[in-house]
Amino acid sequence: MSKARKIMAWLLTGIMALGMCTTVSAAGFSITGQPEDAASAEGSTVVFEVAAEPSDNVTYQWQQGVLQKTGEDTEPVCSWTDIPGADKARYEHKVTAADLSGTGYRCKVSLDGETLYSETVVIREPGILPVLVSKDSTSITVQAVRGQEYAIYTGDVLPGDAQWKSGESSITFTELAPGTKYSIVSRAAASEGIPAGTPGEILVVMTEEAPEPQPEEAETETGEPDTQSEEPETETGEPGTEPVEPVEPEIRPEVPKLVNRTDTILEVEAVEGQEYRIDQKDWQESGRFEGLSPDTEYVIETRAAGEGEDTPVSEPLTVRTMKAGAGVPEAPKLKSAGVDEIEVVAAEGLEYAICEGEAASDQQWNWQSSPVFGGLKAGTEYSIVVRTAGTEDQMPGEISEALSVSTQKHEAPALSRPELVSGSDTRIEVKAVRGQLYAIYKGSTMPEDLTWQSGGVFEKLTPNTEYRIVTKTPETEDYKESIVSEALVVTTRKTPTAAPEAPKLKSRSQTVLEVEKRNGQEYSIDGGKTWQDGGRFENLKAEKAYEIVTRIKETQTAAASEASQPLKVSTLRNPIETDTSANKIMGIKNGQIIKVNKNITFTAVGGGMEIKDPIDGDVRYVPVKWQGLSEGTWKKAPYTATVKAAKSGTYTIKVAFDRQTYKNGKWVSDGKDDIKSVQLKATETGKLAVKTGDETQSIQYLLLLAAAAGAAGIAGAVVRKRRKA
Repeated sequence: MSKARKIMAWLLTGIMALGMCTTVSAAGFSITGQPEDAASAEGSTVVFEVAAEPSDNVTYQWQQGVLQKTGEDTEPVCSWTDIPGADKARYEHKVTAADLSGTGYRCKVSLDGETLYSETVVIREPGILPVLVSKDSTSITVQAVRGQEYAIYTGDVLPGDAQWKSGESSITFTELAPGTKYSIVSRAAASEGIPAGTPGEILVVMTEEAPEPQPEEAETETGEPDTQSEEPETETGEPGTEPVEPVEPEIRPEVPKLVNRTDTILEVEAVEGQEYRIDQKDWQESGRFEGLSPDTEYVIETRAAGEGEDTPVSEPLTVRTMKAGAGVPEAPKLKSAGVDEIEVVAAEGLEYAICEGEAASDQQWNWQSSPVFGGLKAGTEYSIVVRTAGTEDQMPGEISEALSVSTQKHEAPALSRPELVSGSDTRIEVKAVRGQLYAIYKGSTMPEDLTWQSGGVFEKLTPNTEYRIVTKTPETEDYKESIVSEALVVTTRKTPTAAPEAPKLKSRSQTVLEVEKRNGQEYSIDGGKTWQDGGRFENLKAEKAYEIVTRIKETQTAAASEASQPLKVSTLRNPIETDTSANKIMGIKNGQIIKVNKNITFTAVGGGMEIKDPIDGDVRYVPVKWQGLSEGTWKKAPYTATVKAAKSGTYTIKVAFDRQTYKNGKWVSDGKDDIKSVQLKATETGKLAVKTGDETQSIQYLLLLAAAAGAAGIAGAVVRKRRKA
């Protein structure tokens, strides 16, 4: 494999993988149309295109992959650089020699800070028109070009299973049918990482007719072949006669094999150690003979080099040079030019070629038999030339002067009238579409000298005035300028008045907010999206913050004012329904053992007592009295009492909690008390008595003692904490 093709293979397997791995972003931004590899000759123009979704506000930048470092056995290092001016989805590139040696191209596609890369593409050499070397009734030989492979077939369509052959200097197709028309094409051969190229132009060749059969050798009168001449001479054995030595036949080299033929060149395959001559002239090492006369028959021979004049010479190869090509034909004449197609007037025996722009002095042409060129770019200048087509025995003619012709541009699609976004007394905005221009004017007649702009915002307008806004698309490389759209008619608003003060809160609940209403004003709770005359807003969500604004309503002489500063207010929360489970007696425990005549302190805690900023419907419980060991009432916090047992026994302390509801700004008792109680046992020692000999009672006593000790510890901790506070 050549170094250039190794580089191209490395590019396809290395940098192409980088381009393919970033064609979709996590947010759904993706490349939906990838560029494709191109097959073209140096100096021709190729087109790469890419597409993305979404397509609005997308930026494009085509990049070139340039080889920085390469070795025979190491992969190259390639850096990407931006191509100046290549910032659209479509990129046109003129092919250079470097492109055919492995330069890669890709597109960087960006949207809102995200960047994706297209697949990497390369440019390959196209298939070339095969050159006929020789033919007979069963074989055809064509000149071989390194890097190209060749196929032969009959009929009008190249079979999908065609067998491709390659060679160093020539390729011979054998076992063909006599007197049969064959088609021969070539393409760039596949190599590591690079697929085969596209087949080029077709060479049509007719094999020669089968030769006439040769007559058999004459027989003797007896009907048997004459074999006397084949009998070897032998010694006679007679005295005085010398023996005759047998003569070895000369070993002559094979007939030279023709590999190339033009009107002035004949070339045979050069074999190492042999030399060649043409028409009995001087011998030479090369098998190539130049400067010959067109349409002239020549004789080429070969022999072993350096062995003297007696060296056996091969049988001669007789071959005729091709006829010279015809002279310069007239320049082609235009028949028609469309958006993507150009046709010139056809003439018998001519072939045609086209290039974009002005033809270069060393322009490489791709010839075709049809005078119609399709798949062209709209609004683009092309150069078209003709020449007399070559045949099996005649070279193609000289190239004519170029016909310069341009394709037409597409008709721009009709546009809808602009879409209104917003308007005020001095400003109108319409929705701006990328690639369109906008203009504004007063009155019903559109002036000729409109000022066009790409944006959809028009400012410094006259209040309470009717305007018309139109749009069009400008002329581009591919499209004509569109006709002006239908006008959008918009009247600017009247001049607004100053904004009023912020509204003042009148009342609120869980679902209603109401502000004080003022004449001539309107109110909004959704940021000015909707307005209402009244200041009462219902069906709101509880315990949610809202902003209420007001403005002066539009009148016949003035537009609505700007909105006021907002009143920031929240709806009320839902009422707190305190449960009786929140009522507690703290400091003593049910079943606690106390000592006779020792003070015991407890505290009553009512559920909901911690409610701040109460609202109607809130419920709380307030401790009001207790009884057991002693009794008493509470009027206010702290709800604490101290009691003691005068003698041993079991006692119950009960605390009454008054249920209260908040109404009209105050707490009101509803007469529903909740009673919580605690049972105590008093002993002289503050411990359970243990009966001697009763093991069961002892165990129970120990258990009760442990429980009492734990309860006393907790109560003591509560008391200590309270005292510390």
